[in-house]
Amino acid sequence: MKGLSILLGCILASAASLSFAADPSFKDFNVTQVFAGPNHALAPQENSNQWMDEARAQALAGKVNFAGHYVLHKVGCGGSAMCVEVLDAQTGEVATGLPNAYDGNLLALSYQPDSNLIIVSGITADTEEDLKGKPLKNRDRIRYYEFVNNEFRLLKIKDE
Repeated sequence: MKGLSILLGCILASAASLSFAADPSFKDFNVTQVFAGPNHALAPQENSNQWMDEARAQALAGKVNFAGHYVLHKVGCGGSAMCVEVLDAQTGEVATGLPNAYDGNLLALSYQPDSNLIIVSGITADTEEDLKGKPLKNRDRIRYYEFVNNEFRLLKIKDE
């Protein structure tokens, strides 16, 4: 009986420590080098328009601001929704975008040029899923993503 109590105590302690684990931090997702330019001109894009191309070109005229050689920029994507695209400063290509559109009035992003971690706060425009694929109700949340191989990998999600 004593062994069972010890085992249950260990399980509870482990579960508690996991639920209070520290949030991912930028220093834990460092990239080895930050591209210093000059940035490549925007590459031709399929299914684009002049307005989008001008916004992308303007973003690429700035400095690398994310994950070593990328430029993040917000762009309106219908109504009050905002999308975030990832532009590759070395190739001029649109690498990808965030996995969801967000309410443009509440969207907040935290990122750094020397880290492939991005912290996204806000309400999604579409249904989102938790780490196990279960649909979540729309509400204000903080999401931690790691950017790897031109894809965002959800690390942690928490309600605000």
